[in-house]
Amino acid sequence: PTTGKPEYAMWTFCNNHDNWRLQTLSGSKQLRLCLAIISFWPGIPVHYAGDEQELDTPGNALSGWAREELSVSMAWRSLRTAPSGNPATADNFDMTSAPYRYLQRLNALRAAYLGDFESEQCDELDVRETNHSEVLVFLRGCSDDGLVAVAANFHATEARNVSFSTPWPQGTALNDVLTSELLDSQVSIGAGGVASLALSPLEVRVFVPGPVKSLPPAVAAVSPAHGAIITQLSVPGSRLNVTVQFDQPVDGAQAEASVRFDGQYGQGFLCSDPSDDGGCYQLTLSVDVTSLGDGVHSIEVDQGVDATGDSALSTAVAFSSTFVVAAAEESGVLANLAIHEQPGLVCNYLTQLCHKAAGAEWYRVQHMGGPWTEWRRYEEVSSWQAEFGRAVLVQYHAQGSSSYIVGDCVLPEGARCYARYHPEMFLRTEDNDWGMKDEGRMALVDHFTWAVNMSFNRFVEAKFAPFPNWSKSYGVMPSRDVHFGLPSYDKRDFWMSPTHDGTEAVRQYMLNNGFWSEQVSIASGSGAAEPLWLSHLCKPDPPSPADRVDEGWQCHYFSGSQDRDWCQLVGEDEDYIYKANNRSQYMGDCGSCDCCRRPKFQQRSEESDMNRTCCILFNDLFLNYTVTSDASKCRAVQIAPAPPEPQSGSLWIALGMGIFWAMLPCAVAIKGVLQKRSKSVISMQLAPEEVHVTIRKTSSLVDQNTQSCTSLSCAPTACAAPIAESAEPRMDHAVCIFKPHRVLFASLEHVIEHEGGREKAIAGGLGKVAGLMCRYHPGSLICVTACMPDKDYSFASYVGQVRAIVSGQALSCDVFRYEAFGQASDDSVDGEGPPDVTYYIIDHPIFRERDDIYPAPQTRRRTLEFYSLWCQAVARLIEQTQPDAYHCPDFHAAMAVMYIEEPLPVIVVLHNAEYQGAISTQNMGKHEAKHFGDIFNLPPERIIQETFIEGKFCMLKPVVDFAREHQEGYGICAVSRNY
Repeated sequence: PTTGKPEYAMWTFCNNHDNWRLQTLSGSKQLRLCLAIISFWPGIPVHYAGDEQELDTPGNALSGWAREELSVSMAWRSLRTAPSGNPATADNFDMTSAPYRYLQRLNALRAAYLGDFESEQCDELDVRETNHSEVLVFLRGCSDDGLVAVAANFHATEARNVSFSTPWPQGTALNDVLTSELLDSQVSIGAGGVASLALSPLEVRVFVPGPVKSLPPAVAAVSPAHGAIITQLSVPGSRLNVTVQFDQPVDGAQAEASVRFDGQYGQGFLCSDPSDDGGCYQLTLSVDVTSLGDGVHSIEVDQGVDATGDSALSTAVAFSSTFVVAAAEESGVLANLAIHEQPGLVCNYLTQLCHKAAGAEWYRVQHMGGPWTEWRRYEEVSSWQAEFGRAVLVQYHAQGSSSYIVGDCVLPEGARCYARYHPEMFLRTEDNDWGMKDEGRMALVDHFTWAVNMSFNRFVEAKFAPFPNWSKSYGVMPSRDVHFGLPSYDKRDFWMSPTHDGTEAVRQYMLNNGFWSEQVSIASGSGAAEPLWLSHLCKPDPPSPADRVDEGWQCHYFSGSQDRDWCQLVGEDEDYIYKANNRSQYMGDCGSCDCCRRPKFQQRSEESDMNRTCCILFNDLFLNYTVTSDASKCRAVQIAPAPPEPQSGSLWIALGMGIFWAMLPCAVAIKGVLQKRSKSVISMQLAPEEVHVTIRKTSSLVDQNTQSCTSLSCAPTACAAPIAESAEPRMDHAVCIFKPHRVLFASLEHVIEHEGGREKAIAGGLGKVAGLMCRYHPGSLICVTACMPDKDYSFASYVGQVRAIVSGQALSCDVFRYEAFGQASDDSVDGEGPPDVTYYIIDHPIFRERDDIYPAPQTRRRTLEFYSLWCQAVARLIEQTQPDAYHCPDFHAAMAVMYIEEPLPVIVVLHNAEYQGAISTQNMGKHEAKHFGDIFNLPPERIIQETFIEGKFCMLKPVVDFAREHQEGYGICAVSRNY
C-alpha cells in the first residue's frame, strides 16, 4: 500500500464462503498448489478459515453446511468426509497438522523473501514461457539477488518435464525452499540460463539461488497428539511422558521456562533431545497418571523462544494443543463425540443437572422449545428446574469449540422420553395440501429422530416443519452451477467434481464417495430452501429431467396493483412460482425484468400404478433425513433407563414443588389477566373472593364445567369454556373460579342469534366456540365481527363509523349494533343490567368482497389490507366500548393491540395455532418493513420490532409480545395440548 500500487491492495484467495472448498471439488494437492502460488503472487493472500486443516465438507456457506468454523445447527456432523467422520466434528485447530505446517512454512517464506514491500521491484511479476500449457512459471522479488522462481504443474494426472529461461548464469544452483527435504531439491542452471526439471502431477516448487534463508523455529509435534483421547491409563504409579518437539534447535533453558502444562509454568519440562550446538530439539515432562483427572489437558508454548545458532530468530506465534483424558468407566461428551443423549443428565428429582463433560469451560441450557440461557461457568452439578416430559438440552464449550450438545428427558416413575431439539415435527406435502387436509404429524422414534409412514404413487414436494405454522421449515437448497467453475476460466486439466451446487449435488458427492447410502440426504433451514422430493421410489431422489417439465425463469409482466413488492411477497399461486430478479446467471432467461416466474413442477409421465408406503425419518439436530421402503426403520427404539435416584424425603419435596410450580401459573394468569382496567396492568390486586384454587396432589381429572390448572398449558383456559353458575368446586383436581367481567371478543367467525333467526359464519372450532360464548358467557360480552358477503345483517341498527388508514388511504367503516338482553346482574341498577351480549358488526366493501371467512393467500396485498382494516376497526371499538378485557382468538385480530393507546388485560386463545398470519416466503428486512408499514399504517420500526420474527412477518407476534410486556407472559393458552 505504501507504493500506491493496486496489486498489493488486492486480496487473493483459494477458497471463500460462496463456493465449495477447492480441496472438496478437486483434492488437497490442488489446494496446496493454489496456496503456494498466492503466497508469492502479487496481492494479499487471504486464507479461508478451515483451509489450514484442509476441512472438506461439501457444499458452501449459502447452504449452511460448509461453515464448519461457525456452524450452529451441527448439520455438518452428518457430512462425514473420512471413515472416522468429519474432521470438523470437534476442536480442529491442530497446530502440528501437515496442512497447518505447510501453510505456516509458506507464510514464513513469504516474509523472508518478499518482506520488503517498499521496493518498486516488488511490483514486477515475470511470467516465463514454458514448453507446456499446463505449467505455470513466474519470477518475483524485491531485489535482483532476492528473486524467487515458482514452478507449478496444473495437470492432475500427468507429470511434465519443463524448461524455462532464468536470469541466472549457467551453473547457478537453485534450491527448493518449499520441499527442501526431497533428494532432488536442487536444480542447476544450464546453458543460456535455462532451467530444466520434472514436475509430478499437481506439484509446485519454489526455487531461490544460493543459500536458503533461515526461518523462525516452530513446534513440529507434541505428545499426546492434539485432540488425542486417552481412555486407558496404566496402573497407579506409572507415568505419562508429555513431549514438545521443535523443527530446529532452540534455547533449552528458555524453552523450559516458556512451556505450560494445564496453564501452569514450572511443571518440570526438561530437554530430552539436545543438539550439537547446545540447543534442544525436544522437551519432556514425566507425569504421574494419578494426577491426571478426566477432562481436557493443555500444552502451551509462549511466543519468542529463540533458535540457537546465528539466525537470531524466535518462534513467531504462541503454540497451544490439547488432549482429553477419559479414564472413568462412563466417559462424557468431550471424550465421545457420538453422545447426544445422557441418561441422568436431569437428576435429583428434576431439580439439578448432573453433567458429564469434564474439561468443559462453559455451558448453557435450554428447555426444549424455549430460549437458551446465558453461557455459564462449568460445574459438575448445577441447579435447574426441569419438567416431566419436556426435554432439556445442554451445550458445552471446550477446546475452542461449542459442538457438544446432549439432551435428557424424564417421565414420572423414573422412565425417560426422547431428547429432541423441537417440541414437535410435521411433514407437509402437496398431497396433504401442505397440512390443510392432514397435518402430517411425525412421531419420535429415537433421540432427535422423527418418523412418519406415507404412501406415494408419484413425485410430490414436501417440507419438514417443526411447528404447526410455517415460522420455520426445512427443505433442500436449489441446484445451480458452482460459482467460478474452474473449466469456465481455466481450460487446463485441473479436474473438478461436481460442477453444481445445492442439496442434490452434496447428496451425489456423499453417495459417490461411499459416505451415504442412496436413502440419505440432508435438509436446510435456510430461507432460500425449496421443497424436497418424495416419491413411490422411497428415495430422496428428485424426478429425473425425463419425468418433469422444468422451464427456466421467465419475465413476469405486472398487472393491476402488482409491483416489485408484490413479487417479493407473493411466493406462488396455483400455476407459477414468483421471485424478484437477482440478476444472476441462474435467472438469466428473465432478462432485465424486475419480477420472474416459472411454472410449477409438472410430471410428464402418468402416475405409477404402484402405491408404495415409505418410511421417512428426520433428525432435527443434524438435519439429515432418510427415505426408505424398510418400515422397520420407523419403529421406536428402546430408551436407555435413567440411573436410580437416591431414595429419601427429597422425592416428596420434589413432587410438592412440582405441583406448586404447576399451580402457580393458573393463579398468576387470573391475577394478571382478569383484573380491572389500569395503566399498570400488573400492579392490580384481585379480591379474595375472585379466585379460589384447590389442589389434590396426584389427580389428572378434568371436569367439563370447571377449569383444570394442573399444567402450565392450561393457565388461562377459563377465557374460552363455559362455566355453569351452579357448579361447585370439585376437590379432586385444581379449579379456577373467577368473578365475571365485561369482555370484548373479536372474531371473524360468528354465530348471531336474533329475533328473526340466526346469521352465522363458521369455518371450524372457533365459530362453534363463538356461538357457545354468546349463550353461556357469565357476564357482559361484546362480540365484534365483520360482514360476510351474501349475509343479511338488517336486524342490527346503524350506530356510526370507525375510521382507519390502509395503504395510505383513509377508510370509513359502518358499524351496526345488535343487543341481546339477558337477566339483570348483581351490578344492575333498578333491576336493569347491561345486555348479556352486544354485537358490533363492521361493514366495508373490503370485507364484503372476500370469498371466504379468512381471505388468502397471506402474501396478497389485498389480503393484508383486509387484516389491516379489520385490526384497526377492532382497536377503535375497544377504545369506544372500554371493556375490562380483550379476548383475542388466534392471529386475525392480534395486531389490534398495536393501535391501542391505553393497555388493557388481554386473553389470547389459540384455536388453531398452525396459522399465525405468517409470511415466510423470504427473509424480511427494512424494505419489506416499509411495505408492511404502508399497508398497516405503522412505522417500519414497529413492524420490525413487533411483527418480524426470525426474518418472517407474523401477525400473531404483537399480541404475544403485549402479554409478555404487560402481563408477565400470562394470559395465553390453547384449546388443545396439541397446540
